[in-house]
Amino acid sequence: MNRKENPYTSNIETPLRVGSHTECEWDDEADIVIAGFGGAGVVAAIHALEAGARVIAVDRFSGGGATEKSGGVVYAGGTKYQHEAGYQDTAEEMFKYLSYEGTPVKPDTLRKFCETSAPNIAWLESHGVQFGSGVFEDRIAYPPDGYFLYYSGMEKFRSDHALVAPRGHRTLGKGATGKNYFKPLRETAERMGLCLKPHAPVRRLIVDGNDHVVGVEIHQTPEEKWEEHQALFQRVDPYKMLNGADAEKAIAACREFEEAIPQTRRKIRATGGVILAAGGYNYNLELFGRYRPIVKETYPQLVRGGSMGCDGSGIELGTTVGGGLSHMDRLFVTKAISPPHEFIFGVLVNMEGQRFITEDGYLGNIGCAISEQSQTGAAWLILDRKTFWSGVKQAVWPLKNAVSWWGMPALLNLILGGTKRAASIERLASKIGIDPQALEKTIADFNAGAAHGTDAAHGKMKQHLRPVSDGPYYAVNLSINNKWGFSGTMPYGGLTVDEDTGAVTRENGTPIVGLYAAGRTAVGVCSESNFSGLSIADTVFSGRRAANAILRANNVVSLRGEADTGSSHLSTGVA
Repeated sequence: MNRKENPYTSNIETPLRVGSHTECEWDDEADIVIAGFGGAGVVAAIHALEAGARVIAVDRFSGGGATEKSGGVVYAGGTKYQHEAGYQDTAEEMFKYLSYEGTPVKPDTLRKFCETSAPNIAWLESHGVQFGSGVFEDRIAYPPDGYFLYYSGMEKFRSDHALVAPRGHRTLGKGATGKNYFKPLRETAERMGLCLKPHAPVRRLIVDGNDHVVGVEIHQTPEEKWEEHQALFQRVDPYKMLNGADAEKAIAACREFEEAIPQTRRKIRATGGVILAAGGYNYNLELFGRYRPIVKETYPQLVRGGSMGCDGSGIELGTTVGGGLSHMDRLFVTKAISPPHEFIFGVLVNMEGQRFITEDGYLGNIGCAISEQSQTGAAWLILDRKTFWSGVKQAVWPLKNAVSWWGMPALLNLILGGTKRAASIERLASKIGIDPQALEKTIADFNAGAAHGTDAAHGKMKQHLRPVSDGPYYAVNLSINNKWGFSGTMPYGGLTVDEDTGAVTRENGTPIVGLYAAGRTAVGVCSESNFSGLSIADTVFSGRRAANAILRANNVVSLRGEADTGSSHLSTGVA
C-alpha cells in the first residue's frame, strides 16, 4: 500500500478479510500467534507452551523490545525476598497502597494482580530469572549495583494507607538488568518449542466473515538482511543521552529499509487467538502529536524509554478491527528533584510563580505535572543558600555510590542547565522570567505553612517542610525542554481489554473474538500512574492472562493446577 493511502501512523494496513479460514491459503499455523516478542510476548508464550500449545511469535526485530532495555524491575508484594529482608508484606497491603496511588482497572482486577504478584515472581524464577533480598533503604528510582530490593514507588510516604515495604524486585546483575530478565525467559521459550520468526513484523490482521480474527499477515525480511536491520534497531538506545534527534533519523532509515525489501508476505493462522504484545508508541512522534504534543515538540531533549519497536503498531493493529482506545494521553515523565535528597526542601514553581505539585512526590508524577505547565512545561526549583549547597555536596558524595545513577546527572544540570542565582527572591524571579510579586507571595505562603509543619495546598510531608530562609537564592531548571534535566518519558495508554481475559474490546465493551492484547499495547494496571517495576509486573500479569484465556476458551487449561496440561494442540473452536 502506498504510504499516502495508508491512514495509520505505523507501518500497518487494514485487515485482510476472508469468508472463512478455509478460504485462505496459509503458510503456517499455530494455536496462538503472538505479535511482539518482548516482556508480555515471552511470558504469554511460556504460559501457553506449558500447556502443550503450539505457539508462533513474530517480532519486527530480533525480540526483547522495551523489556530487554529496561531496568529489569518487577513490582510484587508478599515475596520470599521481602521476608528474607525482614519485611512481612502481603498482597493485601500491596493492594491498599496501589489503590491509594490509583489505577484504571477494577478493584477485583487490581486485587488479582496483587495476589498473583508473589506467585508470578516464583514462576519467573522457575524459568531462570534471578532476584535477591539485598535491600536499599534510601529513596531512589533505581538502586546501585549490589542491591535488588528497594522502594520503587512512594511506599515510605504512604504509611497512613498501607504497610511500608520495598516492593521493587530488581533482577540480579550489574547496571540496567532488563537483559538479565529477558534472556532466561527467551531461552526457556525456545527450549520448550517456541517457533520464533524474527524480523517479521505483522502488517495486517486476517478476519473472517464473522469479524473474528483468525490470523496475521507478516512481512518477512530476508535472512541475509537481518544483521543490517538489527543494526538500525540498535541505534535507538534509551540509555544514550540526548539521542532524540538521532533516534528519529534511525527510525526513518529503518522504515525506508523495510519498505525497500521485496514484499515477501506470509499468512499465519491462529486457531486459538492472536495476542498483540508489540509495546506502546514511545517512538511514534505522529501519535504523540495527536495525544501528547509536548513530546513531539521537545523530543530532542527527552530520553524516551523502550525500543524502536515501540512504534504503536500493535495498538493500531487492534484499531483496524474496531478495538477501542483509552488513556492514550497518559504520560509517564521522569523528573527527579531528589537525589540529592536536600532538594526535597525546595519550592517547585511554574512560570506563573505558582506551586502545582508537592516536591516530595514520585518523580514520574512530578514530571507529568511539569509537562502540563505553560511555556512547554517550564518549571524551576527555588532553593535557599543552605539547601542548595547541601544538595551539591550530596550529589558529589552520594550515599552508597548512587552517583553512578543520579549524582552526575544532577550535577550536570546544576552546571549546564541554566541555574540562576540572585541576592533576593525578587531579583531571582526577574532572572527566570517570573513575575516577582507572584513568586514572593508563593514563597511567603509556603514559609508560613512550613513554619507550622503544614502544606494545605499540596500536602507535602511534614518531615520535608522547611521555610526558604537566607539568600542568596538559586533557581534550578527543571523544565521539560532543558536537555540537561534528563527527563525520561513513556506513554501508557493502549487498547481497551476485557479485564478477565485480556480480549481486545470495542468502544461498546464487546470483545473481538480471537484478538487479545497484553503489556503496553493494552490498558493495564500502570496506565494511570506508574513507577519502577509496575510495568514489567503488568506484562507478566497480562501476558499470562491472555494466554490462559485462549487455553480456557479451547478446553485446554494452563498450569495453574486446574486440569490436564498434556494436550498437544488446541481445538479450533474459536476460529
